[in-house]
Amino acid sequence: MKTSLASGIIAIDGPAGSGKSTAARMLAEAQCFVHLNTGAMYRAATHLAVEGGCDAEKNPQRAAEIAREMVFHYRIVGQDQRFMVAPKPGAPEQDLTPLLFTAALTQKLKPMVNNEAVREALVRKMRDAAYQVLRAGAQGVVLEGRDIGTVVFPEAAIKFYIQADLEERTRRRAKELRTKGEIVDEKGLREQIRYRDQIDSTRTIGPLKRADDAILIDTSHQSPKQVLARLLEELAKRRTS
Repeated sequence: MKTSLASGIIAIDGPAGSGKSTAARMLAEAQCFVHLNTGAMYRAATHLAVEGGCDAEKNPQRAAEIAREMVFHYRIVGQDQRFMVAPKPGAPEQDLTPLLFTAALTQKLKPMVNNEAVREALVRKMRDAAYQVLRAGAQGVVLEGRDIGTVVFPEAAIKFYIQADLEERTRRRAKELRTKGEIVDEKGLREQIRYRDQIDSTRTIGPLKRADDAILIDTSHQSPKQVLARLLEELAKRRTS
């Protein structure tokens, strides 16, 4: 059953600020698919660890327990994606969407994303979330992250790897943070993104890399509409092949 459901999965991977979230959202809207931001799960687990006073680096076992116990649901409101989170089954869920993509939380992600037990727990939650959406009648699901096509859904129907140069990614991330009212030091942000790239690509567990069969798209000098047109073109090729 899961193998057949995977035919409805589109995987989009890429580094921070490459435009993969925007591309995933626009592609899902254009195809009447459901878009799931998988990175939000890692951020939600990190938030719960911080709020619970857990030092994920010093206490990796407790960090893994937090990830396993966490209840995470995607809620689609109009064209917006909301992230509903509870620390354990039966506890009240909260909408943590405004808190999950701050620069402050980003700085605390490393010990969570590099924790093998955390990743195993969240990969299962990602797969379950996607299958649940498909079983509920969705025509397709677009998932984006850093290891969707290599670890989470290596059997995905189609895979994309989206990249952009560091300067453009820094500019985009700075704009996003300023829109949220945050004060941005672009030099520091650039180094943070560079460091995140290094960590993501060199970690031993689910490293950021292009799947062998992923279609490469560089968005450095392309508008979101141009990127969407390319994605749709590749989808059309697959459907007619």
